[in-house]
Amino acid sequence: MAKNDSFDDFLKQNSEIDVSIKTATSDKVYSILSKAIFRGELKPGQRLVESKLAKLMKVSRTPVREAIIELEQKGLVVSSPPKGVRVAPLPTKEELNEFYDISSVLRGLAIRKAVENNNITEDEIKKLNEIIAESERFLKEGALRRIANLNIQFHNIIEKCSKSKELIYIIDTLYKKSRERFSEIISKADRQKKSIEEHKMIVKAIIEKDAILAEKLMREHIINGKESLIKEIELRESSS
Repeated sequence: MAKNDSFDDFLKQNSEIDVSIKTATSDKVYSILSKAIFRGELKPGQRLVESKLAKLMKVSRTPVREAIIELEQKGLVVSSPPKGVRVAPLPTKEELNEFYDISSVLRGLAIRKAVENNNITEDEIKKLNEIIAESERFLKEGALRRIANLNIQFHNIIEKCSKSKELIYIIDTLYKKSRERFSEIISKADRQKKSIEEHKMIVKAIIEKDAILAEKLMREHIINGKESLIKEIELRESSS
């Protein structure tokens, strides 16, 4: 793997993660590598060399090897004969269509279960509103990547409130497979603004305990995100 200043900078910025030989585990290495892939520090098509990654992160090769196996299982890296792996290419527009359509159904189901079963507490509603307020502040500052991270937190809170381990697992697997978080790289302020307004409507439905409306709004929210992302991809392709 050639020197990657972007990945090296990423490691320095995340120095709070202890990756010393004594404490390193495959889970920690996986977390570091997957974050780097999602944020674009490790780019699609880039070759990952086990020995060089281990040296860069100052760990033994074993946790790196185990992390790479998990990355491959999650579809974040692909085999690159004769040996080694590369960061997987971004999903095609057709794949994104399918991933988002499935996600809209699953996330709609998650919020319906959470509201129907009265699993969303006042504290969690407060946290959702705090995320919305913080997102609006970052929007004014133009910090779109931070909004993307808050968006993940928003959805995680709701999905955990479904109290369905299987549903949460399926959503998480789909999320990683679709690499939906790459949307933060080409995210636009106008979509983020609309997304925040959609979050407000979703929280209002939760407060009113309207499970059917909450599901409808969530499904529309996911589809709107899909349409915005694909439109941006098409614009970039036409201008390249």
